[in-house]
Amino acid sequence: MKRYLITAMLALSGMLFAGQYSLDNLIEAGLENSFSVRQKQILLQNARLEVRSAGWNLLPSADLAASRTNRDGNYSSNGSLEFARTFSLTEPSYFAYQNARLDKSIARLDVLQTRKELVYKVYAAWLDLAQLQKEIAIQNENLALVQKTREQTELQKNLGQKTVYDVSQSEINVINARLAINELQNQAAAKKAELLQMVKLNEADAEISFDNADSLDINLRFADAETSSLTLEQLRQSIRQSRLSKLQSKLGIFPSLYVSGSYGQHAVNNDILDFTGYDDSYTLAAGFSWSLWSPWTKGGNYTQSANSLMLKEWQMEEDTANLKLDQANLMRDWSYLQETLALNSRKSAQAKDNLRIAREKYSLGTLSYIELEQARVNALDAELAVIKITFQLKKKIQEWNLLNSLPILDKY
Repeated sequence: MKRYLITAMLALSGMLFAGQYSLDNLIEAGLENSFSVRQKQILLQNARLEVRSAGWNLLPSADLAASRTNRDGNYSSNGSLEFARTFSLTEPSYFAYQNARLDKSIARLDVLQTRKELVYKVYAAWLDLAQLQKEIAIQNENLALVQKTREQTELQKNLGQKTVYDVSQSEINVINARLAINELQNQAAAKKAELLQMVKLNEADAEISFDNADSLDINLRFADAETSSLTLEQLRQSIRQSRLSKLQSKLGIFPSLYVSGSYGQHAVNNDILDFTGYDDSYTLAAGFSWSLWSPWTKGGNYTQSANSLMLKEWQMEEDTANLKLDQANLMRDWSYLQETLALNSRKSAQAKDNLRIAREKYSLGTLSYIELEQARVNALDAELAVIKITFQLKKKIQEWNLLNSLPILDKY
């Protein structure tokens, strides 16, 4: 019920704001509707229940019994209350409780990791769609430019300054510009459908807001990168479980030492509620037992536990090394993209200035159509490159946060 209520509130808020969904709306809807997130949350709930159950198993057993018997017209009552507990080196209830706690910790980390991965996926898809909208806007400006150039070319042809080939080529460039727009619009429609499906908002006509796409920061200060993440922490908890299993298996090889005790009250009388008629008793025992075949029957379990622990420790070393490599690669990519952005920004500014000069010369008839087209293509390519790299940098910031289990968008 809560999930449907939140979804309805998101839909209502979307309608109140002209049917637009912001990035936060999309992320909240995704977190609420995601099957993976709900599945992990249920597994965490089950793990918590398992801890509670295992905790109760640590307590002594408590048995209460009462009965009333009629034998040949003679009534008798029987009541008893007993408490008993046995402790041993390999106490199953203790190890079960510790394993349940570690399972709960792993499940909690799994929920956090799944939420972060979903938030990043929604953000990345939203950012890709915002980039496509930017590219469509640039291509529309380019279309207006080539249409104006075609008109100028046709006018100059009538004046004998341009050839039929120039006019034909200008018409082809108009068609190419429209084709580029159509292709981008098709990509945007597919990306939008993918994004809405990702967050389970089945509204084909829903509008998505990109108001804050331009204001997103593209500055990233690499703090001292720690070799830690939610995934590695899950593995650490799993290693603790293996160490616990190894200890239990090792203790199972040695003689079994145990201490047990019980306390009870029993009565057989006509009135079961007459507590003065109850007799109490207790037992206390200690001892040990050992199977002569334990080194062979249980030694294999110990070896298996030790091997399992060794494999997980190797995996920790491998995953830690991979995390360091991914961090180094991302840092290198970040430096490369920043340098490339700076160069392309300079190139774009210069190309736009050259295009302005080329258009002035072309209108005066002192520049060929091919030279004008070269200037236009250079300016268009440089502007598109700046947009592409800028959005790559915005995505890299949250990729770094996801890699190092830092807050995504400073709050998820």
